[in-house]
Amino acid sequence: MFFRTATLRTVAINPDQFAYVGVWSMGVNQSLNIAIPNQPCQMNQVIKNEMRPIIKKIAILSAGMLTFVVLMAFPFGPLLPWSPIKPGYHRTTFASAEIYFNRNERAPEEYRELDQMAREAEAFHHLRFHQKVTVIACKNWGDCERGLPWLNVHPLGGVTLATGDVIYITPTLREKNFSLREFLRHELSHALISQNTTIRKSVKLNEVAWFNEGLAVSFARQHDYLSREAFLSRAATDELAKFIDPAKIDQSSPNWSARFAYPAQRYFVEYLKATFGDERFTQFLVKCIADPDNHSTLFSEVFQQPIADAIGNYQKAVRTGQRPLVE
Repeated sequence: MFFRTATLRTVAINPDQFAYVGVWSMGVNQSLNIAIPNQPCQMNQVIKNEMRPIIKKIAILSAGMLTFVVLMAFPFGPLLPWSPIKPGYHRTTFASAEIYFNRNERAPEEYRELDQMAREAEAFHHLRFHQKVTVIACKNWGDCERGLPWLNVHPLGGVTLATGDVIYITPTLREKNFSLREFLRHELSHALISQNTTIRKSVKLNEVAWFNEGLAVSFARQHDYLSREAFLSRAATDELAKFIDPAKIDQSSPNWSARFAYPAQRYFVEYLKATFGDERFTQFLVKCIADPDNHSTLFSEVFQQPIADAIGNYQKAVRTGQRPLVE
């Protein structure tokens, strides 16, 4: 009898022994009937001999499918940045970056400022880019989702990979009329930090959001999250430590708001620079990206006070109108 799918059933011979009787098919016009030999060892050898060509076919098929999946991951998946072919995109090359934009549209003029932005980022962070950055402006949400399948990309305006050499710009900016210039500067900050540390440490820095995001929002001089006036209004009643101190942040809290947290973290970075000087902040920056696991200890060593005390003093400065400064 011919079966489309492989079946395997156990047949009892006596209370102490069992044998396998199977009818196997690989989707071709052939069937395999395995007879039960008299001795268990002979039975095992027969099964092994008969199974070898089947296992070989399965291995070849699996290898082919895996190869296909990997190849498709380049032009249509998370390996798109490293694919020699990027369907639907045209490339523009600058000294510091390569831009991939919808081939049916003209890239916005802000992309032409990337070289200047990169130089300003180096001066701001006191670091250097070590390789070009690939910027992919997703032409639709499908491309974003395939390129970043491990993230919920819809709330995001931009994403920088921990390698520091790839930036994705999402359709959010166009849909919500956010500033492309600000978001490019923001992601360049992340890229520069990542290029000056390891991938593991770059990921770890996400847990030190006041530093990682505060720097990026400060360099970008972003206003799309919240205006200074709106920030001051909420900061008059909310405890800022819950949006800055890694030990107190709870993003599952109903009171959590990234749009409030980002400006709070930005203004904290600017408060530290104004209070302790840019040189001392840079000392912390260099130490923190080298050893993010010990960021709290490093903070106390560099600024001579625990981060909790610094946040408390920052909150007083905010509520007395000393910070943030008017731009």
